[in-house]
Amino acid sequence: MISLQIKPRGRPIKKLPSTIELDLATATTETLYTRLSAYTGLSRDRLRLTKGSDGSVVTVKRESGKDVMVEELGLREGSTVFVKDLGPQVAWRTVFVIEYLGPLFIHPLLLYVVRPYIYSSSPLNPLSYILFGPSLKPGQELPPPTQTQTLLCALVVLHFLKREYETLFIHRFSAGTMPFRYIFRNSAHYWILSGVNLAYSLYTPTASPAASWWPAALNADNNPTVVYSMVVLWVFAQISSFKTHLTLRNLRPANSTKRQIPKGYGFDSVTCPNYSFEVLSWICVWVLSGGNWAASLFILAGTTVMFLWAQKKEKRYRKEFGSAYKKKRNVMVPGIL
Repeated sequence: MISLQIKPRGRPIKKLPSTIELDLATATTETLYTRLSAYTGLSRDRLRLTKGSDGSVVTVKRESGKDVMVEELGLREGSTVFVKDLGPQVAWRTVFVIEYLGPLFIHPLLLYVVRPYIYSSSPLNPLSYILFGPSLKPGQELPPPTQTQTLLCALVVLHFLKREYETLFIHRFSAGTMPFRYIFRNSAHYWILSGVNLAYSLYTPTASPAASWWPAALNADNNPTVVYSMVVLWVFAQISSFKTHLTLRNLRPANSTKRQIPKGYGFDSVTCPNYSFEVLSWICVWVLSGGNWAASLFILAGTTVMFLWAQKKEKRYRKEFGSAYKKKRNVMVPGIL
C-alpha cells in the first residue's frame, strides 16, 4: 500500500481528502479517479488529475484500450497528485446532437408552420418588422413557398439528419465530455447562423434566387439545369463526406484512444477532406439560393473555423507521426486552401 498526497489545483474542492491509500500492485488510475469522485461527490468526468512531479495528466487508458496501472506513472509513497474541478460536464455526443437539432427543426417550422405569422405587411412580429421591415406590401397576400424554397428546406433538413446519424452511430470521440457552458457557444453557430438567420432569409416571400448581382443564367427558378446539377453535386458531397467520416471512425477501435494516420479517399490530397465536402455541399445551397447573404455569411464563418481546425490537425499530424506522415501543402482544397 502507498499513500498519495492529494491537493486541489485552482479553486478548493469540498470533501477532497488530503491523502489516499492505494495498493500499488493492483490499483489502476481509473480506481484513483473513481475513489476521488466518491469522496468529493463530483462526477468522474469533471475531475482532471495531474502528477505533481511533472504536471502531466493522469491518463486512464492506453491506446490499446487497456487500463493504466498507477505503478506505471511512477507514483510512489508520498507522491503528490493535483485534482482540478473542470465544472459541470456534458458528453460531446450530446453537444453535437443539440447543435444540429436547431436548424433541423427551425427550417421546416419556419417554412411550413410560422411563415404566415412572420412575413406580414403588418407588424405581427415586432422584432422582425423593426429589423427587416414588412415583407409584403399592404394588402398583398402571402404567396406559397416557391419550388426553390421547398428544395432548399429539404436539402438543409437532409444534411442535418445525416449529421445526427453520424453523431449517434459513426463518430468516435477522443474526449468523452466538455464543459457544459460551452454547449451554448457551440450551438449558437448552428441555431443562429444556419438556423434562424438562414431560414428567415431563405423563406421570405421577397427572396429571389435572382439577386441584382446574380447572373441570370444561374437563376434556379428559371434554369432547371442549375437545379439538377447543384442537387447532383450536393448528393456527391454528402456521400463523400459520409465516406470520410467512416474512414476516421475506422482509425480508432472502440474503447480505444489509438491515433492513426488517415489515408485514402480525399485524405491523400488534403488534411481534412471531410471539411472540404462540407463546404461543397453548402456552396450548392448558396448557388440555389441565388447567392443569399445569410448563406454567404454561414459559409464564410464555417469555412474560416474549419480552415483553422484543419491547420491545427496538419501540425498535430506532423508532430505526432513525424516522417511517417505525408505532409500536405493544402488542408482543405487542393492547390487553393
